[in-house]
Parts: sequence; C-alpha cells; structure tokens
Amino acid sequence: MTVTVRCLGSRRNLGRFVLVAIIGAMSFVQPSAAQVDGRGGAAVDIPADATVETLFGDFLHYARMGRFKAAEAFADALLAHPQLDPVEIVELAERDSKSIDTLLILVEKSSIGEGASRVLDLIERGEHEKRQDPGRIRANIENLGKGPQQEYFGTRHLADAGEYAIAPMIDTLLDTNKAELWPRVITALGKMGKPAVTPLATALAIRDDDVRLHLVKALGEIGYPHAVPHLLALAGDDRMPAETKRAAQEAVDRIAALTGRSVPTDAAGAMFALGESYFDENDVVRADPRLPNANVWYWDEVNQALSAVVVPQQIFGSVMAMRCCERVLNLQADHADAIALWLAANIRRESRLGMNTESGDPDEAGDPDATRPDAFPRALYFTQAAGAHYAHMVLGRAAKDLDAATALGAIEALRVTAGPQSLIGAEDLKQPLVQAMRFPDLIVRIRAALALGAALPQSPFAGAQYVVPVLAEAVALTGDEQVLVVDEDQANLNRVMDALRAGGRAVIGERDFARGLARARQEFPSLRAVVLSTGVASPGAAAALAQLRSEFTYARTPVILLTDSSEALLAEDLVSRDDCVGSVDADADGAAITAALTRVFERAQQTAFDDDFALSLALEAVETLGRIATDGRTVFDVRIAEPALVAALQSPDDKMRTSAAVVLASVPTPSAQQAIARMALESSNDAELRISAFDSLAESAKRHGSLLESEQVTGLVQAARDEADLTVRTGASQALGAVNLRSNQASEIIRSYSNE
Repeated sequence: MTVTVRCLGSRRNLGRFVLVAIIGAMSFVQPSAAQVDGRGGAAVDIPADATVETLFGDFLHYARMGRFKAAEAFADALLAHPQLDPVEIVELAERDSKSIDTLLILVEKSSIGEGASRVLDLIERGEHEKRQDPGRIRANIENLGKGPQQEYFGTRHLADAGEYAIAPMIDTLLDTNKAELWPRVITALGKMGKPAVTPLATALAIRDDDVRLHLVKALGEIGYPHAVPHLLALAGDDRMPAETKRAAQEAVDRIAALTGRSVPTDAAGAMFALGESYFDENDVVRADPRLPNANVWYWDEVNQALSAVVVPQQIFGSVMAMRCCERVLNLQADHADAIALWLAANIRRESRLGMNTESGDPDEAGDPDATRPDAFPRALYFTQAAGAHYAHMVLGRAAKDLDAATALGAIEALRVTAGPQSLIGAEDLKQPLVQAMRFPDLIVRIRAALALGAALPQSPFAGAQYVVPVLAEAVALTGDEQVLVVDEDQANLNRVMDALRAGGRAVIGERDFARGLARARQEFPSLRAVVLSTGVASPGAAAALAQLRSEFTYARTPVILLTDSSEALLAEDLVSRDDCVGSVDADADGAAITAALTRVFERAQQTAFDDDFALSLALEAVETLGRIATDGRTVFDVRIAEPALVAALQSPDDKMRTSAAVVLASVPTPSAQQAIARMALESSNDAELRISAFDSLAESAKRHGSLLESEQVTGLVQAARDEADLTVRTGASQALGAVNLRSNQASEIIRSYSNE
C-alpha cells in the first residue's frame, strides 16, 4: 500500500533523504513476519481504562520495537478514544522529541502506515486548533510586555497563530487600557508573515487613523505583494489623511524593493490582477490545501472589529476573486474584465458547492456558503442578466482554463438570452462558443452545438461545419463509459477489459496504442477514459500520453496507468505533471481501477452522466436537428447526421425513435427513407410507434418522392391492405398514398373490401 507523507510544518518537512538518515540513526529495521505478529504472536492487552496519554505512548513504544500488530491495536484504540483531543496529542508529541520522526518513518516504511498517517492528520488538526485558540493568543499578546525573552516567544507564537492573531492584536491597539502594550504589538505586527496579510489589508477600513497607519507600515514590513492593491487603493483615496496616503505609497515601494520586481500603479488594475490570482489559486494566495476550511475576513464597520467567515477550502479562491472584483467595480464601475471574472468565479463557486451550474433553480441546495445571504440568486441569474457580451467573456476564460462547469454555466446563459447576432460573428469576443465545440469535455461540446444550432443562423461563420457533427455525436450518446485499454501483455489486456466490461462499460482493447486510438475515434462517440500500461514500447507511455494530450478532444481525457514496479518512477512523474492521470498496480482489479477513475474524474472536473441524462441530451440534439431541418434556411446540413439518426431508430426509447424518424423525413436520401420504412413495417413494433413512423414515411415521400426498395413497396401495400389493426392500416395507407405508385394498388385495396 502506498501512503503519502504529509508535511506538518518546517521542522517536519522531511525529504526522502532525511527519512533515510533518520532510519539509519534510529537503527530502525523492518521486522520479520514473526516480529510483526507481536513477537511470535503474543497477544497485547489494552486496559479498558487506558488514557489518551498512555495509548499514544504505547503506540510509539511498540512501533519502535517493531511490534507492528501491537502498535496497530494501540493506534486503533487511541483514535477511537471518547476523550480524544487533537490539541492534547500535539502536546504529547511535543514532549517526545522523536515522535514525529517515528510517525513519518512508519508512514513510509511499515505495514501500519495508514494508522500512523491518521495520527499525523490528528496532530495537524490539533496544531490548527492550537494556533487559533483565543486564550493562547491573548496570553501571548500579554507576554509581549513581560520582558525581552517572553516578548520574543510571544511574538513567535503570535506569528505561528498567523491570521488568527490579527483581530485580537487590533483589538489591543484600540483598547486604551492596554496602551503599554501598543509599541510591542506594533512591532510584532510587522513580523507576522504571509498569513497575516489578508486580515491586515481587510482591517485598513478601520476608522482610527493612527491604528490604520500602523497596519499600513506592518504590511510594508511583511513585504508580500498581495497587499499592494489594498495599499494603492488607500494611497489614492482622497478621504484619507495625507500621512496615511504617503505611508501607503511608501509601503508599496518597500514591497517592490523587497520582492525585486515592479508593482502596479493603478489600484483597479492591481486589484483585478489579485482577483485573477485568487481565481487561478496561485500559491501565494491560495488556501492551505491540507485544511478543509479557510477564512474569509470582513471588517465590521459598526463594531470596528475584524471577523472571519469560514468557507470550504475549495471555494476560497472563487469567493476572494469575487470580493476583489467588487472592489475593482467600486473603483471603476465599467471595468468589463472584472465583471466577467466575478461571473466566472460565481459559477465556479456554485459548481464546487455541488450545484448544477446550468440551473437557475433557487431551491437547489448545495454545500453551504456563509459568505452569501439566504436569498442570494443563482449564478445563472447574474450571467444571463449581464448579457451575451459578458457570457462570451466567461466562456472564453472557461475554455482557457478547461473548466467544464463554468463553461456550461456560460453556455446556458447564452442559450437562453442570445440570438444569432449575439452568438455568432467574426469578432474575437464571439469565438469561444465555436471553440467550445472542440472542448475536451463532451457535455460542453454538445451544449455549445445545441446553442448554436438552436439559433438557426443563416449566414456562414467560422466553425459552422462542426455543429451538426457534434449534434450527431449527441444523438449517439449513451450513459456507458467508453474506455480504451492498451497493454502489450495480451493476458493482462484481456483481464482488464473483462473487469471493466463487468462494470457496464464499453471497452476497446489493443496492444498497440496508435491502433487503439484509431479504433476509439471510429467506434466511440466519446472516449471517456484510457487505461494505459506503462510498459507499452511503441511509442512508450510518456510519448503516448503526450500524443493524446496534443489532440484538443483528448486534452483532458482521464488516463489510468497500469504500473509495473519497474515503471513506478515513470508513473509517479506522469501523475505529478497531469491532474487527469492516475496510477494503479498493473494487476489491479476492476474495483481498484474504478476507484482510480472516480478520483481522476473528480480531480479533472469531468462532467459525469448516466443513461437518463445521456438520453435527454440525445433527444435535445434530435429536436435541434429537427428545427434546423424545418427551417431549411440555415447554414447547417442535417444530412451529415443521417448515420446517427438512422442508428437512433434502434434506440430502446420510443420517443427517440419517433423523433429521429421525423428528422430523417427531411433527408433526401434513399437510405434515410428506407430506414424509416423498416421501422414502420416491423410488425414487432408497437402500434403507436408504427403509426408515427408511417407518418414520417409519408412526409418523406411527399418531399422527396418514393425512394423505397421494391420489397418495401410490396410490404407497404400489404400493410395498407391487410394489417389487423385498423389504425396502423390507416397510417400505412397514408404513406402509400404519399409514395404515389404508378400501379393499380388503389383498385386492389377497394376490391379487397368488396362483397361482390
């Protein structure tokens, strides 16, 4: 089992070479099988009244002895203890100077790595809780005034508390009863580090000019560039005292000198750039990925206090990007890029809360976001209200980021609000919708084609040739995951294919990558995933992956590497460089491969769908093709979709079969008309389906004349004359009349009813 080593701060951020050194220093030897089983299988009794402290100590004791079964038992008991407190575990670990090193070695080198990893997670939680403990923070603020040594440790502990220390430190600066601490608090503020920048910048809205001035200087001393937009806004605010404005500009200049790079001079532009950094989740401003939640800081104007709203870590960047854009718009109301970024961030925020970005339903519930009021409208409300111009801008950003959920939200807004003139044109602004038809995510491609098709444009435009083929792709859509497997080992190839098929997937398997990909292009409407052996020799796993990514359609297709132990480093490298790649052992079973696919789908934000959703999209595509055919003046040619429509006549869904026949009636080819006739004449079909098919056949014949084969004509005559169901017989007669044969069939039918 592979377990990831977690880094719990600089003192424990140990690389692999350090682990090896520690192992050598501790004479830590992997135990034999007998040792693992508790020294020859000897049982270990865990007292019923064992405390958290004794369980933690015994866990480490037995682990260091190499008695891993015993250690595992104590770890399980520790983690299940009713009085388990993460902060207490941190304090216990701090008393044992070797405890963290031991846990890291266990994670890396032992059979109980998972248990050790869970204990490390617990310590991490405890450290986080300890950092934000208000009582500890207040005590450390008081320690600033108790002498040089206590001031030193107080400052260090406040810096460890990071963003959580800023609010009580500002409260201290506003408290006249604690004036003796002010100089030391002011000094400590400048040593707080990067986590303090955002709450300090938020607190610049404080009314007290003197305190604000100290916050400005502290931001300059800390020296991180994401403070610059806030300082520039302050420097350009005519309501501020001259001293404050001057100090803000000096802080900006200091940050430029510390970072060694130029900084913006325009507050709105700098704030927008900061918003983009949050949206892109750049390392400097992103939330700590190890923690489930993050803080969004607000300044309470009434109470003159700083407070945090806790949000899920995955929406922090989106929420902060929206806040930056709101500040940009307060500085420059017509900043178009800020409007578009706000809309994109709002859509992404919804998607990461588990909501459908194509829906405007106010009653749909996702995960909570405490930064939004209860009556906050859906993202679609804002995007469609902004108009096509901004929806195109959002879609352009989503296409650049390969962000399917945001793209779908933008396309839906365009679909419901924009006509042909707004959707299509030579302007660069309007190109993302056409480009979206080559988006890696299949659903995005289909939604873009549906929007363009429904607009019924009559003038040619770049990319028009893609619309009907993508709609045809949608007509052929099923909820099955279609997977390509490539492995030169025929036995393993067969085993993996069987395992995936057992899970209800459609599978193509090949020993040669190029041949497999060629088959997938031809046989699969969409390639949902690739399972690729790292042992393929031609062109090699890395080259095969590069070739796949070079094609736009497959740029984000999930790939699972079947990894032999000799290729582990190659697989690790490929996974680290591509978030749409995962790895399993070459002999992994279907459950393991499915789990790996699920993880990669989630990480790649690929839109999942089932049979019902696939059918709804297919029906929508057929309806759009029908509108195109009925209009008859668009730049689109429905005939391109004929193979998919003919195939749809075999669908298990009668509505799909009926709808496809209606569209095929507009296609002037013998194959289209004959396909409709086959469905109408098939006696095993139910009466309602046959009647509808005869109606489409009549429409086809009226438009294009008879294109039927001779045996179909004979069958049609027989149906019109002899069908037992009179309603079906009537439908057949309608089609027969439209075919308008030059024969005596009318006389034959009349005479068949004669009593003479």
